[in-house]
Amino acid sequence: MKKILFSIAGIVAVAALVVTSTGALFSDTETSTGNVFTAGAIDLKVDHTKQTYNGVDCQTCDVVLKSDTTNTVVATVNGSDGPNLPHAAVQVSNPHPAWTVTADIPDATWIWATDPVTPSDAGNTDVYYTFQKKFMWYGPVTGAVLDLGVGVDNGYEVKLNGNVVGTDWTEYNYQSPADTYSSFGSYIVQGENVLEIKVKNKGLVGGTPSSNPAGLLYKLVIDGNCEGDYFKTYCTLFGEKDLVTGDHFWQFDDIKPGDSGTNLISLHPYSNDAYVCLFSHGVVDEENTLLSLETAAGDPGTQTGELSPFLKMFAWADDGDGVYESASEATLVGPNVSLNTGYAQLSIAGNNTDYVGIAWCAGTQTVSGDTISCDGAGMGNIAQTDQTTLDMTAYAVQQRNNTGFSCADVVADYRN
Repeated sequence: MKKILFSIAGIVAVAALVVTSTGALFSDTETSTGNVFTAGAIDLKVDHTKQTYNGVDCQTCDVVLKSDTTNTVVATVNGSDGPNLPHAAVQVSNPHPAWTVTADIPDATWIWATDPVTPSDAGNTDVYYTFQKKFMWYGPVTGAVLDLGVGVDNGYEVKLNGNVVGTDWTEYNYQSPADTYSSFGSYIVQGENVLEIKVKNKGLVGGTPSSNPAGLLYKLVIDGNCEGDYFKTYCTLFGEKDLVTGDHFWQFDDIKPGDSGTNLISLHPYSNDAYVCLFSHGVVDEENTLLSLETAAGDPGTQTGELSPFLKMFAWADDGDGVYESASEATLVGPNVSLNTGYAQLSIAGNNTDYVGIAWCAGTQTVSGDTISCDGAGMGNIAQTDQTTLDMTAYAVQQRNNTGFSCADVVADYRN
């Protein structure tokens, strides 16, 4: 037994030697490194840039911007707060007594990047901070009244969409009278506008937050002269964005039989080809005040209103101008369908834009050729004072590996 064991041990030893010797032969190795699987994404943006109501175009009536904490500090030169930018501006809690320009710019507050100015900035060489505020404008600028008042400690430059509105790098811009500007209408663009104010706090050797403060005070008013026009006060337009509370397509409080309007909604799926569904849901009818005329018309007097059955819709694949052209634009919904009926389904290539035109009517809606008509004669009195609220949802899903997709299933989930 011992000999056998020794023999086995010897065989093992020889085998080990053989294995060791083969490692010295020619060889080659190829390795593919860093292999990655990254999940794709669908990012849908929506905008609402055209709207009409009874033939009147929606436009921006007025814009008021002012120095407050909704402004953003976006850049600095020599400022110690640079590593923290961008961030919201902060209110200056103790404006300096010398800042007398305050009375010339009402309803605004002194702001800066920090409160108070940092000791480093107070004693540094000239320090600059740039403050930014964005706003939306849709409609004509001609005839609008423009007014911009500025006060700073110390110098400044104002730009609107990159164009210099005014500049004053002298020292005492925190004292009355305020610098004012009114000739910048040509710089306003349709859609998003960017106001930037670059402010310099003059260097003061040995300066402290109390001896060398800094601040910005301003107010910008653009009055589009819309008084007396109900629709222009209530319409809401917005550029490409993720929708948030307050982004309404409709916001009316005085609908009458025969009223009508149109909307242009743009859909932008990013990164991948997408099926996009656009549909209404969550319709709620409220009775509000029950009038005797409603009762006479057959209103049962419950808490449920009767307005939504009289609100009809028509939707089409628009070319971007918001005007229906029957020869070239396909019907998506309707016409004369109820709010909880139908949906628009579109196939949109990634990073492209499709447009949906919508026409609504309080009454009976008809479409003949390029003409969309609304007849309110059959609406009667039963819906007086009633209110309808609803949600509009745009839903996007990838096209790849999703053959046979239909918005019908998605819409059913929302409407059930």
